[in-house]
Amino acid sequence: MHYVDVKGDSFGNIFVFASFKEKKPLPIRTEKPIYGRRYHLRGLTSKGAGIYGNEENNRAVGYVLSAIEEAGIDSTMTDYDKVAAINQYLCEKLSYAEYAAVEGYPYEKNWLPFTDYCLLSNTAVCAGYAEAFQSMCCTLGIECWYVTGNVYESNGELIGYHAWNRVVLEGKGYYMDTCWNDSSRNAYFLSENGWADHKIDGEFETYRISSQVFPMPEYIPARAS
Repeated sequence: MHYVDVKGDSFGNIFVFASFKEKKPLPIRTEKPIYGRRYHLRGLTSKGAGIYGNEENNRAVGYVLSAIEEAGIDSTMTDYDKVAAINQYLCEKLSYAEYAAVEGYPYEKNWLPFTDYCLLSNTAVCAGYAEAFQSMCCTLGIECWYVTGNVYESNGELIGYHAWNRVVLEGKGYYMDTCWNDSSRNAYFLSENGWADHKIDGEFETYRISSQVFPMPEYIPARAS
């Protein structure tokens, strides 16, 4: 048995007593309330985790399911465990797409790094990280919002427009910035109040630049859809 430090300003500053005993599968719910609607159980991953969908906002598509499998999500995980695993997976899989972060870059012609289609590659800008995180959470029956706003240097100087997430765990909302976690050792992991350098201007179930709006790029194999 050992103690593990859990990071994050809301889950953090506490120690969780852990045991190496084999974890048992958790009950699978046949439906979950997300975004004020019912999401129904569509199936299970190879490791027994529930997959959920809704006709109005179905994120359970092939490449998202493949990413969930690669992230190692299993039936013993709580929603917190799943969110932590998704964050770690995206930080390990993706690197920042500097080429697409240039002002005036024509995302209308190449939207892959701006959407969850980035799961089919290895680069993304903040928008790609945010939608990939949202799509993986939603598919696992975890309510997750796409958040936009400005971000700032420590001296208050504007960096630019940015995208991150708010995920709902046990009825409470926690902010998560997977893109910035990728370069900050999880400094932006599950904060109930957000961060002083992030100023929110909107939260969305579906953002205007997303895989729900743009079709899969033609150069992506059809098998991934």
